Amino acid sequence: MDNAGKPLANLGGTTTAHRSVSQLTSFANCGEAYRLERVAKAPQTPAAWFAQGTAVHEAVERWERTYREHSPEQAQTWFYEVWEREIEAALAVEPDLSKWQAPGRTKPETDLKSRMVRGADQVAGYIDYARTDRLRPIEYEPGEPSTEVPFALDLDGVRVIGSIDLILADRHGRLLVRDIKTGSRLPSSPIQLAVYAVAVEDLLGEKPMWGDYYMAKNNAPTDPIPLRSFTRADVARWFVQMDRSEKAGTYLPNPGDHCKTCGVRRYCSVMGSDGALFSP
Repeated sequence: MDNAGKPLANLGGTTTAHRSVSQLTSFANCGEAYRLERVAKAPQTPAAWFAQGTAVHEAVERWERTYREHSPEQAQTWFYEVWEREIEAALAVEPDLSKWQAPGRTKPETDLKSRMVRGADQVAGYIDYARTDRLRPIEYEPGEPSTEVPFALDLDGVRVIGSIDLILADRHGRLLVRDIKTGSRLPSSPIQLAVYAVAVEDLLGEKPMWGDYYMAKNNAPTDPIPLRSFTRADVARWFVQMDRSEKAGTYLPNPGDHCKTCGVRRYCSVMGSDGALFSP
């Protein structure tokens, strides 16, 4: 059933036990989307790219945890397992594919098929690149390559939790944090990497001076991004300001290209026809 037009609860600020990097980046990207998705709990319109991203990440993580010993074909098998799980869950929420998101004039059915192939290719591409990369995951704990490394920070009273895609080191032991992106859009800022650098310093006592985004569409990472100038105080200020604004119910819309793939666009007071119904 289409949920457009139905009232949503909890439209004001909320109190949470912790914050996360995804909350910070979502809030910074568009306060209205954050409000609808995380506070009002608006139902998100499914899209094949969500399953693609999850399946690529889980397949890559599993491959890295085996010390890169398995073949691309095996990693792709893991991808397909996660893909099927995620698509089945999404179809349970919205079985009518015509109501799914898809890029441009592409039909959701076509997008579903192409993204399954594209995601599997991205897994193989990642492995091909990683085997030639001069950087290698460190062992955060004995027998545990540093992929999806969990962290918890106390930043001026705000508890921040999350996990880091990869902590890498070159042959000299110099550290770099890497985040894997399966979409086409490069993040507009290094906020995520800056938070990860502070988290690594908290975990290991050494701060990575560089970070990058592995762009699966290119089968390669971006050029290294300097993180030296971002301090713990900077990161703490971001989270404190976000925490205060969110608790005060301050949400500012920020329309742009990202609206095209927003899962709650149909409820947006700026972009959606039904948005006015869900404004506090």
